[in-house]
Amino acid sequence: MAAHAILASASPPAVRARRHRPNEAGDRMRTRIVDAALQALRRDGYAGVSVRAIAATGAFSPALVFYHFGSVDALLLAVLDQISGEQLARYQARLGDVSSLAALAAAMEELYGEDLELGQLTAVQEIVGAMAFDPALGPEIVSRMQPWMTFAEALAQRIVAGSPLAGRLDPGVIGSAVIALYMGLEIVARMRGGDTSGSKALVATLTETAPWIDGLLGKGVAASRRRSTKRLVLE
Repeated sequence: MAAHAILASASPPAVRARRHRPNEAGDRMRTRIVDAALQALRRDGYAGVSVRAIAATGAFSPALVFYHFGSVDALLLAVLDQISGEQLARYQARLGDVSSLAALAAAMEELYGEDLELGQLTAVQEIVGAMAFDPALGPEIVSRMQPWMTFAEALAQRIVAGSPLAGRLDPGVIGSAVIALYMGLEIVARMRGGDTSGSKALVATLTETAPWIDGLLGKGVAASRRRSTKRLVLE
């Protein structure tokens, strides 16, 4: 081991740099495998996904799945990482400054429509539904949900801030409920054979009623008008 360390330290800098250079070809192959797994998951569902199906979808050797990921479940977790990372970044960009239900509802109506077009909600449901209750894989799902929980909790804190509910409701509970509701919309749509009209109607209803709820919370246009009227009366 000492001799190996000496030889390594004596190697020219260019040689050492080549040894630690990222394997771009390997990264491209991993991306290709993840994309193929996502396509197969959308098409066949978790129960129908296999190494052979993924390899056939991506037109590569089945052995590459094991070489780069070790197992199908590890590959599907990588798929979940990709989807979740991209989706969370998109949500953070659109909802990062939201502090009222009206603004949240309007943004969510757009985001939900985009999610349906991207077709990734089904893939997430397949992975989470299959792995969440597995003793070994369940903790992997929980750890990947934590960034979403943190994001939803911060969003809930901003929504109730300055309202009579501030300090009375646990933002963590609200955040968890919002995530459960959102994932539940996809489950209901799938139970209806892919019909998303009910889910879209629910989101639209939230958009319509959000300004009224904001008024009850002391936020929004209605609340501002009441505060202005009160000031005028006092003056």
